[in-house]
Amino acid sequence: MADFLLEIRTEEIPAAALSQTRGQLADGFRAELDAAGFTGAAVAVASTSRRLVVQVSGVPERQPDRVETVTGPPASVAFDAEGRPTPAAEGFARKVGLEVGALERVATPKGEYVAAQVRQEGRTAAEILGDAVPSVVAALRFPKTMRWGTGQHVFVRPAHGVIALLDEEVVPLELFGIRAGRRTVGHRVHAPGEVLVPAPAAYRGELEHRKVILDPAVRLTALQERARVLAEEVGCRPHSDPELVAEHVELVEYPGLIRGEISGTYLELPREVVITTLRHHQKCLVLEHGDGGLAPYFLAVIDREDDPQGLIQQGNEWVIGARLADAAFFFAEDRKRPLAELVPGLERLEYHRTLGSLAAKSERVGRLACRLSELSGAVAEPQQLRRAAGLVKADLLTHMVGEFPELQGVMGGHYLRLDGEPEEVWIAARDHYLPHGFDGEVPASELGRLIAAADRLDTLAGLFAAGEIPSGSRDPFGLRRAAQALVRIVVAAGWNLDLASAVQYAVELAAEVVDGDLQDISRAVIEFLSERVRRYLTDAARVSGDTADAVMEAGWTRLPSLLARAAALEEVRAAPEVRALALAFKRVRNITDGQPEAAVDPVLLKEPAEADLQREATAFHDVLEKHVAAGRVEEAFAAMGDVAETLDRFFIEVLVMTEDERIRLNRIALLKGLGRDFLTLADLSKLQVEGGEK
Repeated sequence: MADFLLEIRTEEIPAAALSQTRGQLADGFRAELDAAGFTGAAVAVASTSRRLVVQVSGVPERQPDRVETVTGPPASVAFDAEGRPTPAAEGFARKVGLEVGALERVATPKGEYVAAQVRQEGRTAAEILGDAVPSVVAALRFPKTMRWGTGQHVFVRPAHGVIALLDEEVVPLELFGIRAGRRTVGHRVHAPGEVLVPAPAAYRGELEHRKVILDPAVRLTALQERARVLAEEVGCRPHSDPELVAEHVELVEYPGLIRGEISGTYLELPREVVITTLRHHQKCLVLEHGDGGLAPYFLAVIDREDDPQGLIQQGNEWVIGARLADAAFFFAEDRKRPLAELVPGLERLEYHRTLGSLAAKSERVGRLACRLSELSGAVAEPQQLRRAAGLVKADLLTHMVGEFPELQGVMGGHYLRLDGEPEEVWIAARDHYLPHGFDGEVPASELGRLIAAADRLDTLAGLFAAGEIPSGSRDPFGLRRAAQALVRIVVAAGWNLDLASAVQYAVELAAEVVDGDLQDISRAVIEFLSERVRRYLTDAARVSGDTADAVMEAGWTRLPSLLARAAALEEVRAAPEVRALALAFKRVRNITDGQPEAAVDPVLLKEPAEADLQREATAFHDVLEKHVAAGRVEEAFAAMGDVAETLDRFFIEVLVMTEDERIRLNRIALLKGLGRDFLTLADLSKLQVEGGEK
């Protein structure tokens, strides 16, 4: 077994591209090795900001020889009526390097054909890797690429060197016009000289000796420890920002950090402004005091071990000071008048070419929020809802949000608070973009939750009405995320509102500015929402897919009830009586689907088993009504299990589809009524039960 090393040394690769590229390299090499029959080889991928590295261990010296059956022309074409070979047979024999007499006749689905057993000599590992490397590298995909030289080479960044070693031997291959060799370079500051790599096993040690840390996980640990030490030296802690720290990891070959100072006057700005300014412009991490307040320090990542003359620290402090001065100017300009005075300007901001301005959207959101309050029972003053809906988008017209769009909502909350608006209103403005999907915080106030839910619902209804429906991976307006956020808000708030009614009202509002069939639009939005609800059940609530299908079939638009039924069914589905019911209910659905509604006539219940089932079904109906009314879902499912044995005996002893029409219809009515009661909880026929198909 041999070891293989590939290094592609480039100019600085964008941090955002590296994680995805490592995954593509690993998948590509595993696929190539598996196709070659090297299934036992282990692939490891690493990267820094200036190099992509693949190491493969356990590579066989060569493929084993193998015999393949090669099919030729039909036997009727290869041989004449007397069995003599035709030119077609002779040509096929020459092609595979055999005598005509060595050809075989084989039966295929298309008839009898001529075939040959051909021995294929296994290729060497060097040959296989020499072909695999250019193929895998050419298949890599990046958000953006560059051309260099005369323009014939395309990659994420211009390449400067390639190593390709199989043990001590160079694999003869070429990438981007560069012949592979065994030479690389160390860290650009600490050890910029050339490095001769004798074999793959020596590669990592040679680079670590020259201040290049290949493993991103090692760089992450080093950065976290260094950040902790630098923060503790001034009695602070780093502000939690995992995404920024992950970006720091990809920005360097050696994980270095420095600490700089911020003028205390800038800490009077809202903390989000300070954090975003440093993060956005300089990719710097701020420090916090123990109580969470911002400290006058920051941490900047550097691609080197130290900053001996303090020049990097000084440069960062100058730039950060200038950026914060700009932020302070924007903040002061925005504070020259109340945010409410900017609201008329929303008329000039187009929300969508068909749906009108942001002012029109805000007006719809206010009306929709009032309707949601009625449907859900959430306590909120209609006048306050409409006012909040009119204010929450106003910060889009401020200087600060113009500079930092990610602060929309946050700045509106700050400005409205400083303007003296009621707490419920400014909190609603701050939070109404939350959450960003199934995860994360929801708005803290009932007013904020109503505004946030109405905003998402208007977005869905309006854009569906305007024909902006997601398809495949295309979702330019983030409607999937909007639907996920709506589901998350309703679940977190515990609103027992009917989502279908809410959608219908939202579509009616959208129809005031967009033409379309209201029923078709509502149906499309409801179906879209149902897909997100099912995903919430399986991803966030962690119930199995068939449990989700079963409870949703019984009704899904009231989410608190749906979640309670899903949790209860997931809990009891393994019980023998529930498994038996699931199997029996498949028969109930098959028999009763499409049959007319009818009342059960007790006089026609001739068999003891059907009379017993009628008695059990009546008792179950009464118990079910009490449990459902009281919200006791677990007890309702337990009561369902009490019917299992009787229903099973009914199917054994009673012929439902008897020739006597009156008795047949009466038995169908009995099953249909029982099935209708079951369907208030779940469609058990959707459960995947072992032996269910049989």
